[in-house]
Amino acid sequence: MNPLSSLTRRLVFIAAIAVLVRGVSAQAKFGKITGYDFSDKSAQTVTLPQALGEISGLTFTHDGRLLCHNDEAGIVFEVDLKTGKEVKRFSLGMFTVTGDFEGIAAKRDTIFLVTSSGVLYRFREGESSKNVKYETFKTLLSVKNDVEGLAYDPATDCLLLACKGEGGKGVGKDKAVYAFSLKTYKLDPTPRFVLSVQEILAQTGKKEFNPSALERHPQTGNFFVLAYNGFAIVELNPAGKILGVSELKKSINPQPEGLAIANDGTLIIANEGQGKAGTLTVYSLKK
Repeated sequence: MNPLSSLTRRLVFIAAIAVLVRGVSAQAKFGKITGYDFSDKSAQTVTLPQALGEISGLTFTHDGRLLCHNDEAGIVFEVDLKTGKEVKRFSLGMFTVTGDFEGIAAKRDTIFLVTSSGVLYRFREGESSKNVKYETFKTLLSVKNDVEGLAYDPATDCLLLACKGEGGKGVGKDKAVYAFSLKTYKLDPTPRFVLSVQEILAQTGKKEFNPSALERHPQTGNFFVLAYNGFAIVELNPAGKILGVSELKKSINPQPEGLAIANDGTLIIANEGQGKAGTLTVYSLKK
């Protein structure tokens, strides 16, 4: 027997075992998200007005009211979480600005919208049927990054922007979340978080994970990243470590695009209507 061939076979065998161990380790690092049961078919579903058939983002105000928006025009709606009925709406700009709006966040009485190309809109809440002035801020992100999530982080006084598309240099096929400082009004060129798609897919068994929303949990300070492409939701700690991954059921959340978490821990997922009325799925925090 050729001793070199025998050595080669042993090395190949050892390498194969190492790959298998790494795969098992990736799956064993975390389980499902423990705070919520996303498979609960009895979760409350709230039907929204027809005007929110293409709901894209949502957020809670500091006093507990729910704001949301569609993805084609700068119109912000306040809806009643219990009934889904429209409380009021107001528009950005005298003639209502248009754009691919993908996320909304609030810092006290200041509200922000973000487009898929990474442009931020800053404005104050308006009265019913009124038009409000706004300012825009460009970031280092562009349409190739395809920003789909926006959240405010009070611990760092930053807006966090989740990219559905390219994560930037060195990120590869993983997904990046960037921080935009509300002190300097500049984007940190280094991602705040980089989500390992390989680890997430090892848990879900799906073929993709493309973020569609991002939110900070007001009680724990952890972050939740939602993905329509991949039907999953991920919980991260403030350092970006994945704590849990849960699958979403299409029968419960047909097109999950938006995410918000109330001060009492109630988690809301917004679903586009796919030609019908949009919906909200309401999950209570486990006790």
